[in-house]
Amino acid sequence: MMAPSLHASDLADRFGLVLRGEDRVVSGVGTLASASSRQLSFLANPRYRSQLDATKAGVVVLREIDLADHVGTVLLAADPYVAFARIAALFESASEHLPGIHPTAVVDASAHVDPTASIGPHASVGARSRIGAGATIGPGCVIGPDCEVGDGCHLVARATLVKRVRLGQRVLVHPGAVLGADGFGLAMDAGRWIKVPQLGGVVIGNDCEIGANTTIDRGALEDTVLEDDVRLDNQIQIGH
Repeated sequence: MMAPSLHASDLADRFGLVLRGEDRVVSGVGTLASASSRQLSFLANPRYRSQLDATKAGVVVLREIDLADHVGTVLLAADPYVAFARIAALFESASEHLPGIHPTAVVDASAHVDPTASIGPHASVGARSRIGAGATIGPGCVIGPDCEVGDGCHLVARATLVKRVRLGQRVLVHPGAVLGADGFGLAMDAGRWIKVPQLGGVVIGNDCEIGANTTIDRGALEDTVLEDDVRLDNQIQIGH
C-alpha cells in the first residue's frame, strides 16, 4: 500500500490543529534531524529545540510557545506528541483485511465466525468459540474452546487463547502472546505437590494491547481481568 500524500491543512482540519505558514504536502514522517521537505516532524521535548533551526522537515508540529524558534510551516498543538501519534498512524502500512477463512485454517463446527472476520493461514478456532465482526486472526493463531474475540480485534500471528478467554472490542494481541494458560496453583499433600485446577478464565476489556510473548494466566476460581485501555509491553507475565 502506497503512503498517502496529505496537505497540512487536511491534517489541521482532521485533528483540530492550527496551521501557520504554507499549506505544504506531507507524504511521511521523520525526526527533526532526518525528515525531508515532504515529511512532517514534531517538537515535544525542549531538549530538541535546537534542532528546529536546521531541520528540513516540511511541516513541524509544536506548541505555540515554540513558534518563534521556527520560520517554516507549523501545526500548532496543545500536545505535539499526541498530535504526531495520530498523524503518524495515517502513514502506517496496515495489513489488508480479507474477510473469510483461509483454506488451511481449521474451524470447529460449533464455532461461530462472523462473515466479516478474517481467519488466516494455519489458524485454528476451537469448539464453541466466537469471532466477532471485522476481527483478524493472523497466521498460526490458536483459539481454544469457549473463547470470544470481540469486534475489530487483531491477533497478529501465532498468538494463543488457550481456553475461556474473552476479548473485548479492538484488542491488539502481538505475536507469541499466550492468554488463558493455567495459573500456578499447587497444594502440598504429604510432601508431594497436587495441582489445583484453574477453573477461571481471562477477560480483556476494550481497546487493550498485549505485547509479544506476554502471558496472562487463568484464575483458580475467578477470572483474571484487565479493564479497558490497558497496554502491556512485551514479555510480561500476569496472573492472580
